[in-house]
Amino acid sequence: MIETTLESHPRLRIPVVAGIGRGSTLLSAFDAALVACGVHNYNLIPLSSVVPPAAEVVPIEAYVPETDEHGHRLYVVKAEIRSDQAGQTVGAGVGWYQWGDGRGVFVEHEATGPTHRSVAAELDHRVCHSLRDLCAARGVAFDPIRARSRLAFAEVADEPTSALVLAVYRSEGWR
Repeated sequence: MIETTLESHPRLRIPVVAGIGRGSTLLSAFDAALVACGVHNYNLIPLSSVVPPAAEVVPIEAYVPETDEHGHRLYVVKAEIRSDQAGQTVGAGVGWYQWGDGRGVFVEHEATGPTHRSVAAELDHRVCHSLRDLCAARGVAFDPIRARSRLAFAEVADEPTSALVLAVYRSEGWR
């Protein structure tokens, strides 16, 4: 077994953002959620669920680029749901679990239901059980107290609505 320490890898900061959007179409509701997260001018590149060693996962309000990165690729783990069904509650969530050296896993889930409470309970259940399963597949003991998540919820009223949560790895230009 190779032992990895935090000092042997550069620190990667992975911000986790959440947003709600509404619009006249499902697509514009999703775009409004991107605006709320601060990532509306990027091309999102979805990643699977692996957190590299020495990573620091940090929930933040919105992603703010250091320079003009319009059109850049943005690597993300994404949970996203859209609906135009009035009376429904929609929710999206990203959960994560890290072990000693910072490496870990992300999971992403979406749910709909009649109330905020029912959707929150369903997302919490799915995130916890998925994290447990992903840890088990990697031979890592799982302690639910150490599991973390970021959730976004919205009630759908008279216009299309989107809930979005992103774990943002990094942006990259095209040249």
